[in-house]
Amino acid sequence: MIHLLIGAAAVLALWFLVDTGRRRRSGPRWWQWLITGLGLGYAVFVLELIVGFLEEGAPRAALVMGLITGLIAVIWWILLGRLVFFQKKTE
Repeated sequence: MIHLLIGAAAVLALWFLVDTGRRRRSGPRWWQWLITGLGLGYAVFVLELIVGFLEEGAPRAALVMGLITGLIAVIWWILLGRLVFFQKKTE
């Protein structure tokens, strides 16, 4: 069940990002969408990694690996948001 929720959250995040990109006149370029897709895939990987360790009965491993890989994912999404989606227009 949790895998379906993770997938649904990923689809909703992608829908939100596409909608945000369409609302702006100059949306992200193809390579920025590629980086966004890779970031979303990595975020799903991190969540599935945590769930997998918890299902195996290793909460410490889930915590450690979740912190290490999750920190990278959070930094990725902060940079992606600042540099791609929420830029201030200098016109």
